[in-house]
Amino acid sequence: MKLLIVESPAKAKKIQGYLGAGWKVLACLGHVRDLPASKEDVPDKHKGLPWARLGINVEEGYAPLYVTRKGKSKTIQELKAAAKRAEQVFLAADPDREGESIAWHLSVLLGLGKNAQRITYQEITQAALRKAVEQPRPIDFRLVAAQETRRALDRLAGYGVSPLLWASVGGAQSAGRVQSAALMLLAQREQARLAFVPAGYWRVTARVGSQPPFQAVVVAVRDTPLATAASFDAQGQVKAGLNVMQLDAVKAEQLVTYLNRQQASVQQVEVTPVTRKPPAPFTTSTLQQAANARLKLGAAEVTKLAQSLYEGGFLTYIRTDSPALSDEALQLAREAVATRFGRDALPPSPRQYATRNANAQEAHEAIRPAGKFLPPADTGLAGDELALYTLVYERTLASQMRDALGEKTSIVLQAGVVTLAASGTRLLEKGFTALYDDTEKDEEDQVLPTLTVGAAFPLSNAKAEEKRSTPPARHTEGKFVQLMEKAGIGRPSTYGNTLDTLLKRGYIAVRNRQLHVTPLGLLIAGYLLKQVPQLVDVKFTATMEADLDRIAEGALTRTAYLDAVWKEQLAPAIDRAARTPPRVQVPHLPAVFEARAGQVYLNAQGRAAPVPEGLLPEDLTEQAVGEVLAGTWKGPRKGRASGADTRQRAESGKQATGGKRGGEGRTSTRKRASGTQARTTRRKTS
Repeated sequence: MKLLIVESPAKAKKIQGYLGAGWKVLACLGHVRDLPASKEDVPDKHKGLPWARLGINVEEGYAPLYVTRKGKSKTIQELKAAAKRAEQVFLAADPDREGESIAWHLSVLLGLGKNAQRITYQEITQAALRKAVEQPRPIDFRLVAAQETRRALDRLAGYGVSPLLWASVGGAQSAGRVQSAALMLLAQREQARLAFVPAGYWRVTARVGSQPPFQAVVVAVRDTPLATAASFDAQGQVKAGLNVMQLDAVKAEQLVTYLNRQQASVQQVEVTPVTRKPPAPFTTSTLQQAANARLKLGAAEVTKLAQSLYEGGFLTYIRTDSPALSDEALQLAREAVATRFGRDALPPSPRQYATRNANAQEAHEAIRPAGKFLPPADTGLAGDELALYTLVYERTLASQMRDALGEKTSIVLQAGVVTLAASGTRLLEKGFTALYDDTEKDEEDQVLPTLTVGAAFPLSNAKAEEKRSTPPARHTEGKFVQLMEKAGIGRPSTYGNTLDTLLKRGYIAVRNRQLHVTPLGLLIAGYLLKQVPQLVDVKFTATMEADLDRIAEGALTRTAYLDAVWKEQLAPAIDRAARTPPRVQVPHLPAVFEARAGQVYLNAQGRAAPVPEGLLPEDLTEQAVGEVLAGTWKGPRKGRASGADTRQRAESGKQATGGKRGGEGRTSTRKRASGTQARTTRRKTS
């Protein structure tokens, strides 16, 4: 009998069916060993040692103290018994640094030594599995070292900085190398929004009476440009060096009256071709972004669904930084396109997409349909699983289709002393958009008629709208995932877990699908920025990820790296940090948030009061401040979600993320709990 050990029971069941007789497939349920989670986990022989609770002996080369994870003893006993009976043991944890580490821990616990046989595969199909077991390899200890370094860094940073928060802020606060940098990004956006001063301006439009008619917008009067949102800075002032005209209500109405009496002559017509290439197949990050935008799914939920589809044999491995497709996948995608749209929908040769980071730990194939590219209707899936599979299926096929072709027309018109402009786009060949269109729709987009210079048309229905410049937009989960990837914070597989940690801690909240930083979150971010700035420095965190890749390549040793980061940077900053309660100025009001004995207070007008549950910084007006101080604040204004909504979202996050495979990453493969706080997905039954 040959033994194959994977991570999840669902995966084990699927693979057992493919390998058949002569094989035993068992699940280890993720990590089997880890650093001590509590002082009770420390073995008796290590108790009393100053570093035992930390689990890392910094002075002895950062030697880790590994213990069996709680609840894993029975699983390990079963695996040991099966390994003794097996003629060969194959370790088939996921093909990344975490998976390599799990395989190594299993090899130690099972006493495999040099006989450990490691296999990896990109998809759970019979062909892929047969090929994998025919090509086993030794455990890659460089990948193990990179994972150990990441885990040590998470433990050192978390255990080093979190006590600072307990002493200064109070309560069960936490810090981490990924979550704190992510919180800082959100806090900076929140501060910028609160400090933003909107500026008013007027937008004037008119209908141009051609066939068909179209809308034009006034861009200048007597050659002086009209002010737009882009004309103002964050303080609501016209940007230095700009010469623009700011209309008031009276002048705007005068302009409307003037335009309704005018004819406009075409001064300039510019037609430019537009070519849109299809987007690349999905990576972990781009799948989270697209599913959030199109399916309204959170990052953690996308990871959970995708993992289930991978284990069910529907998708390839879901943790990847690579948009590349294998030669076999390219052919399957092109055949599926030809079947659905005909050969004319295909470019002459397959499209291949380059990996942006060849050294990334997840640099495998893109996320795509596994096996023979089953059409969505033939999968037997339902609900969110079907929706997510369909999204991946269509994106993969679209990546191999022809470009979408169109043209953009830009027109300049003159009506007396007024200059107007209009633009529009026309799609000439749908190309890949016949299947997958990810462009954001512009409500003002229009198709312009064919016009010639010198043509004149009457103007009508002129209108004036008062506008206000807007602060930087808040992030949805999808947009924030995009920002984290661009900044180099964490790994795509950790984004959902990071956001849910911030939610459960009460550092951020969700309203109308947008991420807000709470008063507590502002205090935490402000304290860390002042006392341990390295931890919230995006560049510092991004450099960490690049250095972990260097360790995985063998170009850097874990000890040298940890010395440089921990002993020379983080540890000295922690030693210098003050344990005093933080205070953060509310940018748009004469008020501050401050920490008092584990609770956040609003201090204004010489008085202080606890911040009510559910209050977010954007809720604070002069009236709201008075209500908070008087204890009469009733909640956010109409149309906003309540604190209960935020709590529900956090609880949903707990269910979506499940257990960890260590550190600040990896969602578990356990089934999601049912109920109103988590979406229910079931396959159709016959």
